[in-house]
Amino acid sequence: MLAIDKLRMKLYKGRHNRAKEEYSSSMQLCGARGGGDAAARSLYWVVNKSLTFMLVLDSERERNAAIMLARRYAYDCNIILGGPVD
Repeated sequence: MLAIDKLRMKLYKGRHNRAKEEYSSSMQLCGARGGGDAAARSLYWVVNKSLTFMLVLDSERERNAAIMLARRYAYDCNIILGGPVD
């Protein structure tokens, strides 16, 4: 489960917390690139230099909504979330 909060993003697998990080300038968030249907639904999240996740959501619409929501909340904290190319 990916939880996007006003101050942080959290990733859970079952009851266990995989990542919990406040928005920072080192964090990156973008849609995955590549061919196929899975790339359109994939989310690339770099929490910090040593922790990276590739998440596949149910639809492209959910992926885009998650990216927009996280970027909006990060912008409210005066942080701009970009991708690896940005």
